[in-house]
Amino acid sequence: MFKYIRNSDEKQRWLFASVMLNATLSVAKLGWGWMMSSTLIIADGIHSISDVFGALLIFLALLFAGHKSKQFPYGLHKLEDMAALLGGIGILFAGYEIIHSVFFETGVMTPENIWSTVGFVLVVILIQYIFYIYELKAAKRLNSPGVKADAVNWLGDIGAGTIVVLGLIAHHYHVAYAQEVAVIIIVLMIFKGAYDVLKEALFSLLDAVDTKLDARAYDILIANPDITEIKRLNIRKSGSVYFADIELKILNFNAAKAHKRIDLFVDELHNAIPELEAATIHYEPDHPSYQTIVRLLDSDKEHLSNEFGRSPWLEIIHEESSGEVLSREIISNPTANDSKGRAFKLVAKLLLLNTDKVILSHMDADENIVTLFDALDIELVTQTEESSSREDMSE
Repeated sequence: MFKYIRNSDEKQRWLFASVMLNATLSVAKLGWGWMMSSTLIIADGIHSISDVFGALLIFLALLFAGHKSKQFPYGLHKLEDMAALLGGIGILFAGYEIIHSVFFETGVMTPENIWSTVGFVLVVILIQYIFYIYELKAAKRLNSPGVKADAVNWLGDIGAGTIVVLGLIAHHYHVAYAQEVAVIIIVLMIFKGAYDVLKEALFSLLDAVDTKLDARAYDILIANPDITEIKRLNIRKSGSVYFADIELKILNFNAAKAHKRIDLFVDELHNAIPELEAATIHYEPDHPSYQTIVRLLDSDKEHLSNEFGRSPWLEIIHEESSGEVLSREIISNPTANDSKGRAFKLVAKLLLLNTDKVILSHMDADENIVTLFDALDIELVTQTEESSSREDMSE
C-alpha cells in the first residue's frame, strides 16, 4: 500500500499525508485532554477525528478517479468532485459545530494548568497552519478540488484550536466577548472556504463550461491561419482535469492533410493547457457556398476540348445550388504547352480553383487521373452526361 502511494500521483500523496497527520494530531489531543481533564481539548480531538474521515474520503476518491473501463471510458474523475462536495458540506458542519459548542453549550471545564495546555494547542495550530499553507499551494498548482477541499478543511481545525486558546486565556483574564468575536471571524473564514469548494464542485458536477479557459483555447486556435471559423468550443471540468469538445472549419485540405492539421491543433491545446485530459475536435472543410465548375474548352473558347491535358482554355463557372450562375470567366490553361506532366499539373491548377466539377468532351483522361479525381471528390462529367443532365433539368 505504502509503495503504491509513493509511486502514485502527487494529489494522492497530499491526501494520504493529510489523513496521517490529522489522525496523529487527533490522538495527541485526546491524550492531552484526558491527562489534563480538559473537555475543550477532548472535544477538539473528537472534531479532528471527523476531519480524518473527510480527508480519507477524498483520498479514496482520488485513488480511483483516473481508472478507466469500458463502462467509464472517461475515467472516474468526478468522484473527486463528489468527494469535494461532501468535504465542503463537512466544512459547513465543522463551522456549525464550533458555533454550537461556543454559543449553546455550557459547562465547559478548563484545566488548572492553563498555560501548558495553551502551549500544547499553539504547537498543534502551528503544525496545522504550516501543512495548510503548503497543501493549499499544491491544490492551486495541481488544480485539484479534492486537495483544495482538504486544505480548506484544516481551517476548521485551526479555528477550533484558536477558540480553545482564546477560551482558556479569556477564562484566565476575564475578557468579555473576546471568545465570541474570535468565533465569528473564524466561522466566516470557514464558511467562505466552504462556499468556494462547494461552488467549484457543483459547477464541475453540472458540467458547467469554464468561460475563461474557453476564451484562452479560442485565442490559441483562431490564431492558426488554417482555421477559418470556430463553430463550437466547450471546455468542461471533471475533477482536476478538463475535457474539450470543439467544432471548427478549416481550409479545404484533403482528408490526410486535414487530420494532420487537427493533430497539431490538439498538441497546441495540450501544451497550453497541461490539465487538458482530452480534446475532441469535429471539423469540416471551409467550402464556398457556391459550386465551382470548370469546362475544358477548345481553341475557339466555345466547344469542349477533346484532350484533358492539352485543353487551351478553362471556363470557370461559379454556380449556386439552385443553378443560378454567379460568375463566368475564361482563362488560359497554363500547363497546355508543357512537354511533360500536363495532366497532373492541370489537376493541381483545378485544386487551387477549389473545383467541384470538371466538364470535358469525352473521357480521354488517363485512368490514374480519374482515380485521382475520385480521391479528391471532384466530379468528372463528359459532354454527353452534361447534355443529358441539362435535358432532365429542362423537363
